[in-house]
Amino acid sequence: MMVPAISLSTNLTVSTNITATSAPTTLHKHRLHNSTLKSLSKSGKLDEALRLIESWPSKSPATAPDVEACALFLHSCISRKALEHGQRLYLQLLLYRDRCNHNLLNNPTLKGKLITLFSVCGRVDEARRVLRMVGRM
Repeated sequence: MMVPAISLSTNLTVSTNITATSAPTTLHKHRLHNSTLKSLSKSGKLDEALRLIESWPSKSPATAPDVEACALFLHSCISRKALEHGQRLYLQLLLYRDRCNHNLLNNPTLKGKLITLFSVCGRVDEARRVLRMVGRM
């Protein structure tokens, strides 16, 4: 015995709220900035790296440079005895601490690298001050 097939036509219209955009997300931009900063630091392009750091938005912890990127930058500063570059990063880290309550200066790796940079550049008193000040933050 055969059962006749029934064919029903269906037309469904579905609306969505999906919007396509070509702009990178904040998280993607953040990763891209960190990756670029690491690359510039490894290749010794400290002026370019510093421009990137100083152009970074400092309104939220999610957009702050990560510890690894800052450590690579400071390592490069130490290798080249680039005191001014390290001092300017230090100022940016203070801004992040004050503006968005994100204190990368509490990280022992970054503390150590800052102190090493100041010491290598003959600024032992400044290194001591940073150690004392950072320890109180």
